[in-house]
Parts: sequence; C-alpha cells; structure tokens
Amino acid sequence: MPLVTEYAEVKEVYREAAERGIALPVFCAEDRETLEAILAAALEIGREIGVEALPIIPAWTLRYPGRPQATLVTACGDPVLATQLHLSDLEAFMGAHSPYRKLRVLPHLDHGIPWLDADILEGFADRVASVMFDASEKPFEENIRLTREYVQKMRGRVVVEGAVDEIFSAGSAEMKNEPTTVAQAVRFLQETGVDILVPNVGTEHRSTADQVHYRRDRAREISAAVGKILCIHGTSSVLAEDVPRLPEDGFVKVNIYTTLAVHGGQALARHLLANVGNIFSERELRELVAQGVLGEAVLAPDYGETQVPIRPKLNRVTNATRRDAWFGAVKERCKGFLRTFGYARFANA
Repeated sequence: MPLVTEYAEVKEVYREAAERGIALPVFCAEDRETLEAILAAALEIGREIGVEALPIIPAWTLRYPGRPQATLVTACGDPVLATQLHLSDLEAFMGAHSPYRKLRVLPHLDHGIPWLDADILEGFADRVASVMFDASEKPFEENIRLTREYVQKMRGRVVVEGAVDEIFSAGSAEMKNEPTTVAQAVRFLQETGVDILVPNVGTEHRSTADQVHYRRDRAREISAAVGKILCIHGTSSVLAEDVPRLPEDGFVKVNIYTTLAVHGGQALARHLLANVGNIFSERELRELVAQGVLGEAVLAPDYGETQVPIRPKLNRVTNATRRDAWFGAVKERCKGFLRTFGYARFANA
C-alpha cells in the first residue's frame, strides 16, 4: 500500500494506538539496511499476531547537531538527497512485489530545526506522515511562536510534534533539565496547536547520563491534562522496568535510535572478527598478529567462521554478509520494542 501520509489517516493511527494502550516506537535510520530491518520487524510481529497491516514509523533526523542523520546517509552528505533516497526506498518497499507492501508505513522527520531545516520541513511536509518541529533551543515564548507559525502553515497537511523543553546557552555546558510543568505543557499545546507533545520528564537525550531520571509522576500528570498525545525522547535513560509502562504514562510515541546502532554495530564487529580468515590473506593475518593487533588463534583453520585456505573470499569481503549481520541484530531489537510497547493489542477486535 502507499506510504501513510494523509493527515486524517495518520491521526487515526495515533488515536487507535492510544485507545488500545499501545506506544508507537519511532525507529531512526541512516541507511537502507536499518530501514528494511524496521519494516522486517513489523512484518514478523504481524505474522506472529495475525495482523498484516501493522503501523510502523521509520524516521531520521535532518541537520540536528546531536546526530544529523540525513547528512550521514550518503557519502556526499546532502540531507535533501538523503531524504529523497529514504522516501524512495520506502516507496519501493511498499511496491507490489515487496513482502512489506501490506504494512502501514508512516515516515517521520525527527528534530527538524526551523533555522537549519526549513527547506526539508516545508518541502517534504506532504510526503511524510509527521514531523518534529524542534524550536526547543529557543526561550519558551519564542519556541511557542515559531511552532505556532509552522502549525498554522501546515495545518491539515502533516502531523506536527512539538517540544516544550528549553536549552539555555546553546553550545555551552549549561542546560535545562527541569521537568516540564503541567501548566507549561497545557499552554504550549493550546497556543501552538501541535498534534503530539514532547515534554521534558527527565530523560532529555541532550543531557549526560548522570543528570537524567525519568519522572513517571510528571508524565502522568501532563497526560491527564492534555491526553495520550505524549512523545518521549531519550528512552535509553529510562530504567528497563519503566519502559513497558510508558504507554500507561500517556506516551503514544517513543523515539529510539541509540540502542539500534549499538546492537547493529556490535553484531557487525562480531561478524568481522569471526571472518578475519576469510577477509585477509595468511600473510596479512601474520602481520597483524606480529603487530599485536590480533592473537595467534586467528591463524587456526577452525577459528571463527574461517573457510580454509585462509585468504580473501568474495562472499565475505562484499557487503551482503556485513549487511545481514547488521540487519539481523537491528531487526531483533526492533521486534523487542514492538512487543514491549504492546503491539499484540493490535490483534484485539
């Protein structure tokens, strides 16, 4: 089916999730392998629970200084080109011959900063399901003004997520990490008209680990006042026992990236270590052992996945096996989150 980008249809997906007590994980990607792993996770969970048209949200940041993913998709670093490529990949994955074609795919632009990303925020609004309009670096009043102006310009065209949080002295070590108050959240929602609200409940991912502490009580207070329209950023700083309870706390959207990169990167490293006998010649391996880079065990014919004789082998030096190592680890991590956030409830009549 086509990508889900029509405003009313996107709102209905969020309404359904909130009604069923499901949080929609938003998985960020900066490569095609991760995009497909996200879709494959939803496809496999859908088969488990007997629902073909599960909603799934792949996303990417733009020029966001914390992690400008759209500048990392291609070697040339063009974020507009990257956005075009991600969307064309997703459209192809929805094609008639794709195994993923029955999923409801809602592409999301994350951390769109108006003074950095106006070209993409405005130029691609009609091709995505939602955008995070991030003016949180500005003082509260200016944040409200900028967000309101964007919402008014895009009303009915794209679901808009806005961040209440504020950072002081951009570029310095001085940061706000005080929880958003209920009054701030209510005022921000009323004056901007955003569809999804990002409060600071102690998990802001731009803070260091020793500064964060998830405030479940505050999240619930805000949700009670504004509804189940909350999005949480900085999920990595939420305690494991609190993660499954995020839907109960009013979160209908949960942003996830770091853990995908860690699991994928580690799986890739393990794959490469197991295949050094299939990637290097015996002479090159001996040189690495002599340099102390590797241990002598790598020269054994039964080391790891070595296929004797020790030498480069086409099926190990090309991208496919590296892709599959990353893909498999990221897919399993995504499946774990889909289970954790209640996707099985989509099967309930």
